Amino acid sequence: MDSYYLMTFVTDLDKRVSVRINRAVANLPATKAIAAMDKVLAANCFDPANGNLVSKHSLKCVSTTVTPFNLD
Repeated sequence: MDSYYLMTFVTDLDKRVSVRINRAVANLPATKAIAAMDKVLAANCFDPANGNLVSKHSLKCVSTTVTPFNLD
């Protein structure tokens, strides 16, 4: 099973932008994950084509199961 965080932010153009963080720790306290979102907002380190990030919209820890198929 693989887990990742899906962080969604709102821009100053009122658009939503999502950032996927791979290899998430599933039992990380929500307060730490939210603090990471605050750091992303403060860094303002993404291309502003869709606007600058101005607020948090949502945060999810997503777990997936991958089953590879043999192509031979």
